[in-house]
Amino acid sequence: MAKNVSPDSIEPRSFISIELSDHCKDAPEIYVLAMLDASASCVAALDESGTILYVNRAWRQLAVRHGLAREQYGVRLNYLEICKRVLGASPDVASAITEGIAQILLGRAIDFQKEYSCPDSNQQSRRLIRAARFDLPNAFRVLVTQDDLTSHQQASEAQRNDEERLRLLLKMTSILPWESDVESGRFTYVGEQAAQLLGYPTEQWYEPGFWSSHLHPDDRERAFTDCLKYSQALDNYDFEYRMIASDGRVVWLHDLVSVIHQDGEPKTIRGFLIDITERKLAQETLVNLSGLLINAQEEERKRIARELHDDLNQKMALLSIELAQLGRKIQKPRHLSPLVQGLQTKAQEISTEIHRLSYRLHPSKLDHLGLAAAVQSLCQDLSESGTAKIGFQQKGLPATVSKDVRLCLYRIAQEALRNCLRHSGAHKAQVVLEEMGGAIRLSVSDDGCGFDMKSGVMKKGLGFTSMRERLRLVGGEMQVYSEPARGTRIEVSVPQTVERELNPMRLRATNM
Repeated sequence: MAKNVSPDSIEPRSFISIELSDHCKDAPEIYVLAMLDASASCVAALDESGTILYVNRAWRQLAVRHGLAREQYGVRLNYLEICKRVLGASPDVASAITEGIAQILLGRAIDFQKEYSCPDSNQQSRRLIRAARFDLPNAFRVLVTQDDLTSHQQASEAQRNDEERLRLLLKMTSILPWESDVESGRFTYVGEQAAQLLGYPTEQWYEPGFWSSHLHPDDRERAFTDCLKYSQALDNYDFEYRMIASDGRVVWLHDLVSVIHQDGEPKTIRGFLIDITERKLAQETLVNLSGLLINAQEEERKRIARELHDDLNQKMALLSIELAQLGRKIQKPRHLSPLVQGLQTKAQEISTEIHRLSYRLHPSKLDHLGLAAAVQSLCQDLSESGTAKIGFQQKGLPATVSKDVRLCLYRIAQEALRNCLRHSGAHKAQVVLEEMGGAIRLSVSDDGCGFDMKSGVMKKGLGFTSMRERLRLVGGEMQVYSEPARGTRIEVSVPQTVERELNPMRLRATNM
């Protein structure tokens, strides 16, 4: 290797801290240069006379600040002659440093280091210079490194401040950092928040099987399976589950997990446990409140429908009969007879409309004949009174459907068809009810004008909001597909078995 090495001959690399050990002396020269250039320390390589043969990237940046850029960053200059200029130190300090390095060059010392102060940007900074023998055949004899201790101290202080802020944040937000071995399932680290989170002493968390044994019985199999499955397939994932605290409380947790692989296999998982119990309680209270409001609405509809049918409609029927009797008794004048007949016809029409309104408020067929019959009747009535032909089809629908599911699906079908007739301009619509995979599915589609899914119609429309609220009560899901001029299709799926308790304190009382 030639002695005159260009300072820019090595491709720039990211800064990393390195330790130059004895094995580097036997490495190929190109690797040694690469290691030097990657160092975050300022490094200069000298020959036996003290002439600079090579400087790394960090040195080149330092040389620019000291006016050595035009002189090839100091390469081919004698280090001892430019020492004061490079170091920015006082004459006494520079003299001590040049003497220490000269002793190494003369073979009288193996290494040398000195910490000193120098002005830097109107403030005093602390620096450390080190020199040591580094005999590379036909090339380097001494390596000189320089580090800014002030920046290191500031970085360390900033790191300590960040760590303290993180510790306080984790404590205030009920977030628990943790680490676990994948194979054994044991925690290898848990944060100081562990005892506060569930009430168990921190040392218990490190016992074998702690996590799985304290999972909520209803979540244990699912959480354990999900953890294994996701850890095998993903680098990052999150899931929710419940754990039992030492005092019997149920704590809802959101687990954010990162997977560390070794030889292609998951070795370690680590993450953060976030207590979301209060959020779950609020959600449950909201669901119960929605249920109470919807139930109150249904009860009021049922009461009004009953009064319309049993009271007002009966009176209208009686009025129609009396008008018919009156018409038969009136002989003169003759022009009164058609007038009475006209009043009787109007009374009958009002009676029919009252009956139809009563049925819309609460369809009696839903209670007596079931979901399929009620939805089919709804399709027929709307086809007769509207401009669109509505088809109905059922596939394998169970004979009995729970009251909540029955009412939910009927109201969604009713709302979807009303939207179709009012807004879509459709000529045809199709309603399908079927049982599939332990769930009841409802599909309502039309050939109308459709709408842009990104337009915000679904968020603003009360109809879609009502559908979502009803489905949330029975654990159902809804998907809407629509495009302008391409029609609309609403797909709803509801589990057949639905258990719902409207008491907002149920979550606390029954451990959710």
